[in-house]
Amino acid sequence: MKTLNIIHEDHPGLLAEVTTLLEQGGVAVQDFAGLSVGDTAVLSLTVENFEQVFRMLSDAGYRVIASEHLLVRLEKHPGALAELSRRLAEENVNVRGMHIVTKDEKTGIVALETIDHEKAREILKDILVG
Repeated sequence: MKTLNIIHEDHPGLLAEVTTLLEQGGVAVQDFAGLSVGDTAVLSLTVENFEQVFRMLSDAGYRVIASEHLLVRLEKHPGALAELSRRLAEENVNVRGMHIVTKDEKTGIVALETIDHEKAREILKDILVG
């Protein structure tokens, strides 16, 4: 799963500007998160037509950084995220970010951003989604 991160000077209406641009481009957003750090806003988007949206946002003057996430399926129980984190730490793979994408009573899908996706893929091959 690939994510686009928009880093822009925060101001009232920024979210409206970005979402209107996406609407005009016919882009359906699968996941969205945003936060402000001082005068800077960070908007994270997951979309299907990744490259097209990257170009669209860049052409509109936004600073866009792309990142890739691995999707893993976890059995839902207390400590499942800790177990996942330890598996990677024991193999010296640094985790940049983790996001729970979906969950039900028995399992959950977690998106991971790591420093070394190839190594993480090999370590987690038994629980990778797709």
